[in-house]
Amino acid sequence: MRLLIVDDEQFAVEGILYCCDWNEFGVEEVLTANRADRARDIVNDKKIDLLICDIEMPDEDGLSLVGWVREHSPWTESIFLTCHSEFSYAKKAVNLGSFDYLLKPVDSDELLSAVSGMIAAIREKEEHESYNKMYHKYLNLWQKEKPKRVERFWQDLLSRSILSFGDFFERELAGAGVGLTTGDLVLPILISIEEWSKPLNQRDQEIMEYAVKKAAEEFFTEEQQGEAVTDKSGVLFILLYAKGEEEGERAAEKPRIQKLIAMGKRFIKACQELFYSIVTCYVGSFKPLQELPGMCESLKIMERDNISRTQSVLLYLPQDQILLSPNLDDIRLDDLISYMLSGKRESAVRFIHNLTEKLEANPCFQGRNLDALHQDTMQIIYHFLQVRGINAGSIVMFSEWTTARIRGLLQYRHWAEGVVSAVMETEFERQEKGGVIERSIRYIQQNVEEEISRASVADYVGLNPAYLSRLFKKETGQNLIDFLISVKMNRTRELLDTTDMSVSSIAQQVGYSNFSHFTKMFRKQFDVNPQEYRKVTKGLD
Repeated sequence: MRLLIVDDEQFAVEGILYCCDWNEFGVEEVLTANRADRARDIVNDKKIDLLICDIEMPDEDGLSLVGWVREHSPWTESIFLTCHSEFSYAKKAVNLGSFDYLLKPVDSDELLSAVSGMIAAIREKEEHESYNKMYHKYLNLWQKEKPKRVERFWQDLLSRSILSFGDFFERELAGAGVGLTTGDLVLPILISIEEWSKPLNQRDQEIMEYAVKKAAEEFFTEEQQGEAVTDKSGVLFILLYAKGEEEGERAAEKPRIQKLIAMGKRFIKACQELFYSIVTCYVGSFKPLQELPGMCESLKIMERDNISRTQSVLLYLPQDQILLSPNLDDIRLDDLISYMLSGKRESAVRFIHNLTEKLEANPCFQGRNLDALHQDTMQIIYHFLQVRGINAGSIVMFSEWTTARIRGLLQYRHWAEGVVSAVMETEFERQEKGGVIERSIRYIQQNVEEEISRASVADYVGLNPAYLSRLFKKETGQNLIDFLISVKMNRTRELLDTTDMSVSSIAQQVGYSNFSHFTKMFRKQFDVNPQEYRKVTKGLD
């Protein structure tokens, strides 16, 4: 940063030059000039950030010089010095955009305070310009981005809109051009944007979400092939490929996971610094393609239940290890409905995996037994739908799941996991649509006069804030924060109409300690500030 001092009085220049250690203020170079023409030469030759200029000079007054600087070096912040406290001078200084106007002899503390303010303004301007440059970079990319065939494939797979077994799946996989085979493994990482550290409107938020997505793709796929995918419910996943590896061949998995953790921590820090976003990463485990939807659903459950650990890299752990006994007599098919009715999807899936492993080891298991197993599983599915009052038509691809022909235990395993997960997910979504959203709305309305936030609402209903916000927007069409502000502003209007409380008292009453922010929110809601609103309504009365 450079400072230019312009004054025809040498002792005044030296007083400013030696009044402090300018390096401590971040000023690497201090230049001086005793004439306006010399100052112009310096401005033309070097980038000047700070200008301290005397108004009364023999060859040309400082007002004229600063006017020229404003035109030729608009980034320069200026302070005027003068021996006269004339209003006309101050008015011209303001019109020229001068940062301050100080009378000679200048007190050093007063000067340094003004310079500190100038430096802060310059740095804020530079940060804003840096943000705008980065913003427009991703804006251009975002506008040019077209839906990808690969991403559509992953979206369909994760939403179980693809029959993930047999020839059906092989054809879909080949047509998508993903570059994987049915034997390859995939590790999913859920990227959860918990909150924004800077207020963003809806459009800017979408652009910044896109920036986070592209940054995540750059970070995690630099050394390993993969894809950044936003599923149909708006959740961002990084899918990392492990081609040609068998599920049991995991000798190098531990160091690979440690590397992912380190990478995730760097990504979280970058998101905070560059994109004003608080991010948490949920790292799954390598799974065959057919089991990927279940793994991703498990990561969503992790995100939903995480209400305390943010800006972290969290590893997936199975909910339980109950069903690992190798004794076939210990496993009964009717246990499946118990897990489903209890909402334990992972336990139900683990039950299916354990069952198929035992049946594969049983030499007496034949085709007719597979048909009976298939039919028994369908009976359990229909029983679950009947008990829960779920319309089968509301489940994605349900008719395809129920009419598909099963030709082996491996196909049964993928089929059973898919259909069980689909019906349980439908039930879970139905419960959340009502209970959680209604409780959130009721909590906000009952605590409208408290200083509540998105985090406190999420804590009340026992969900992760980012997950609750996404669910709230999906079910109501309105952002949670916008709804909270709307309820508070409606209560404010009610107090303005029905009480004689002062506006500042009302602000505190509805939980706002920052009066300026309160006024801004009211104006945004009703197009007038609270004082204007009360004046108009009282006039009408």
